[in-house]
Amino acid sequence: MNKNNTSGHNAFEVFYMVYKRIRDLREDRDMTQQEMADILHINRRTYSAYENGTNSMTPETLCKIADFHDTSVDFLLDRTNEAKPYSKKKYSK
Repeated sequence: MNKNNTSGHNAFEVFYMVYKRIRDLREDRDMTQQEMADILHINRRTYSAYENGTNSMTPETLCKIADFHDTSVDFLLDRTNEAKPYSKKKYSK
């Protein structure tokens, strides 16, 4: 079984990239970890653990962070270097 994702990175490299990118995006906005934690409705230690790679994020949290920074989850996961989010699809019922 191939343990690499589609971008050729192993799981550790993917997690490292997520942590690095969420920290870089937060710092680009001159925000504190506490401000991001407040937006996500979590405590600062939890958010800090996300940035340090000691806690993994739920898919919901990853989506919230991507939406807040107006980027895609694929960018956070290093599946693309294009920070611009995908256009939202409209689903018909």
